[in-house]
Amino acid sequence: MKALKFLSILLLYPDKELINHLGELKEFAIANKLDIVMPLFEYLENADMLEVQSHYTVNFDLTPSCSLYLLEHDEDNKNKGSKLLIFLEKYSKENLKLTQNHTPDYLPIYLEYLSLIPKDMAIKEIERYSNVLKKIFDKLLYVNSPYASVFEALLNKEVLYGLD
Repeated sequence: MKALKFLSILLLYPDKELINHLGELKEFAIANKLDIVMPLFEYLENADMLEVQSHYTVNFDLTPSCSLYLLEHDEDNKNKGSKLLIFLEKYSKENLKLTQNHTPDYLPIYLEYLSLIPKDMAIKEIERYSNVLKKIFDKLLYVNSPYASVFEALLNKEVLYGLD
C-alpha cells in the first residue's frame, strides 16, 4: 500500500528535501484520489519554511497530546520496553530497518511498516491505534493545523479501503 508510505512521508519533519519533492507528492495524492490531504499541500506550498518547521515542532514535538510516538499515548508505561520490542519484531519480519533516530513506535515508521503488509492486516493495525489517532486528529483540528488532514485520512475507512 504505497499510500501509507506516502502518508508516512507527510508526517516527517518538513526539511528542504521534503519541500523539494512536494510536486511529486502532490501528483501522487491526486492520482490516488487523496484529496483529503490537500490542505496540507496548500500550507506547505504557501508558508515560509521556518514557519512550517516551527508549526511542526510545536505540534508534534512540544505538544504531548500530538506526539507521533504511539506509546507516549499509552498509560501503561511499565510494559513500554516489551511493546517497543514487538514493533521491532514486526519490522524485522518485513526487513524494515530503522535508519532514523526514533523509537520504533514513531508513527511515520509504523506507517511505512504498514505499507509493506497486506491491506486488510494494515487496516486492522491502524484500527488498534484509532483512539490515539483520533486524539491527535482532534487536537490538530482544534489548533487548525493542516496536518489534521493526514490523520483524517488514517481514520477514514473509506479512504483506507480505497488505498493501493
